Amino acid sequence: MSDINIEEYSELADVGFESKEPVPPEEEFFHAVYIAGQTRKNHINVVEEADKFQIRGVQYNLQKINMIITIAKQILVKSNRGPGGRESVECFSYMEGPAPWKGTAHGPCGQNSAARAADPYCNACRAQIVLAGILCDENGKPVTGEDKKPTFVFLRGKGMKYSGVSNYLNELYRMDFEPVFKPTSDEKKKFEKKHLNNKRFVTEITIGEASSAFGMKKVFEFKNGKALPEKVALDVLKIAQKTLPKFNEKFDWSKRGAATGYTPEVEEGQKMPEAPESQPSAAEDESAPFDFDNLKF
Repeated sequence: MSDINIEEYSELADVGFESKEPVPPEEEFFHAVYIAGQTRKNHINVVEEADKFQIRGVQYNLQKINMIITIAKQILVKSNRGPGGRESVECFSYMEGPAPWKGTAHGPCGQNSAARAADPYCNACRAQIVLAGILCDENGKPVTGEDKKPTFVFLRGKGMKYSGVSNYLNELYRMDFEPVFKPTSDEKKKFEKKHLNNKRFVTEITIGEASSAFGMKKVFEFKNGKALPEKVALDVLKIAQKTLPKFNEKFDWSKRGAATGYTPEVEEGQKMPEAPESQPSAAEDESAPFDFDNLKF
């Protein structure tokens, strides 16, 4: 057969079917942080212990995690649980731009929980917060792999875990610092509070408990760790800008071609193909000052 001019079939670009192989956890850009609900062996036969932090594809069985926040994003999700407890998304909103937002299967979205509760379709919709950042030690030095690249992690503030994430981000937003962007303006001050305040500290995350209708549940607890120099906060702001496309690619489910019925990645108990174990570690010289300018991606 003679050479085919693919451009002749350009109108078919958005149809057809392409099979996508699951990415091993070790190769993901953002690694899920979660609290194991039960003790089990994972995809590389490491025993993940119940009630301890797991960083999928990176480190396991931790009591505490340190990270520097890069991106915090609120989303709206209406989901259902099918046989075996597998979650599928019925409607999703990435909450882009000013309200009103629109869901993938329904809209417009209610602008607060009371408005969503008043809509028969939306009353099961819940807000979540995706919190992403750079895994680091207690001094803010990034945890890097053999390739010297930083390790990016994320956690979800959903259900019982939502308020802890929300309250912590609110506390950071309310803090006052000497303005960085000058001459100052109300718009610049708001930008700094929203985007820079949460990068001024190492965020320490531990495991706590909260009471629910189904008993005590494990939740994330947050507190400010070591204060970071202003230059580091600004460098992390630049990193957030550079990694935003990867963040949007992973967490904006409305772009994945499934308006409804999409099954999000399961952070606890997900079965993934086996991959070589890789344990990133902090730089060998722990006394050396960290340099965010030279981080590779």
